Amino acid sequence: MIQESFALYYWRDRIDLDENYLDNGWQMKRICDYLARSPRIDSITIYAYASPEGAYRRNVWLSQRRAEAAKGYILAHMPDSSALDPKNILLRPMEENWAGLEAELQANYHRHDREKVLAILHAPVGNDTKKWRLEQLDGGYTYKYIIRRHMPRLRLATWICVWQAPDPDLIDPQPRFTTPFRPETLTAVPLPEPGKRTIVALKTNLLYDAATAVNFAVEVPFNEKFSLLYEHHCPWWLSDNNKYCLQFLSFGGEFRWWFIPETRPASARRVQRDALMGQFLGLYGMGGKFDLQFDRTGCYQGEFFSVGLTYGYAMPLSKRLNIEFSISAGYARIPHRHYNPTDDYELLIRDRAKSGTWHYFGPTKVEVSLVLPLLINKKKGGLR
Repeated sequence: MIQESFALYYWRDRIDLDENYLDNGWQMKRICDYLARSPRIDSITIYAYASPEGAYRRNVWLSQRRAEAAKGYILAHMPDSSALDPKNILLRPMEENWAGLEAELQANYHRHDREKVLAILHAPVGNDTKKWRLEQLDGGYTYKYIIRRHMPRLRLATWICVWQAPDPDLIDPQPRFTTPFRPETLTAVPLPEPGKRTIVALKTNLLYDAATAVNFAVEVPFNEKFSLLYEHHCPWWLSDNNKYCLQFLSFGGEFRWWFIPETRPASARRVQRDALMGQFLGLYGMGGKFDLQFDRTGCYQGEFFSVGLTYGYAMPLSKRLNIEFSISAGYARIPHRHYNPTDDYELLIRDRAKSGTWHYFGPTKVEVSLVLPLLINKKKGGLR
């Protein structure tokens, strides 16, 4: 006996199948191909779920109707050569998918209250109590975030089929599965995020902002794994009497690789999921010029060029904002020139004997950035 599993996903509070939702298009193609290649299917068992949000009685009804919708799709695409009796398509509505929610959040939920959320799900209390406790976290935002980001992966119907052995003498009187099957484990696989996706993110380094240094950055994701960042810094401090100044102009770019697990089918990876979130590695290059004056000592002008690597982590801060932490290290080449100011500090006289080039290896940047993602709907009308 051989088993095979598939997953079909449903919009919130819906029982119809949409091939454009999550990776349904890829799954439907798999199902049709499988049915066409397997005329000796003996039986199919369909497990159907509702996500835990909403009223319990409504979720029981949804799981039943979703199982029926999946059965209808299978019957509509069953080839004429199939020996499968429709009576052998068994429905197993599983009601609210709490096991799937626990697996999904354990794998993919990384906000600041992760431990509190997991503790609630592991608590030996009823599901209604768990739901109420989740609703109390972070003024209700945590539960809304879970509904928006993670519940879509829990509204599904899965089915397994058993092939009939080609030799009638080898057929078991009772079909059995070769390995244990747990439908809830399918929900731990990261899937494309419905609703909206990030097309560009605007950023500012809070550390520079605290020092009143003008700065900004723009990051554009190519897909869920790669992005390109442009950053610009321009602290321009000058005392009234020209004795002290720190004028600094820099600009640069960074190519980033975001750590997204490669656990989805190749066709589904084309859909962006949680862009610019999680851990990343970056390769940066930057340059600029500076003017540093401290009365009559430490008076230098020059340029710099730097290349290196960045490691960072980004996470949601609120419904509209994210926060990003990063540190960079690399090499910097700094040509410099020393100068002496005149008595009235109006002119700068270059000291050619003190010109040269500094070379530096080590930490180059530390950033705590506030991020404003700009989003568009993946599907017209957004998340239904």
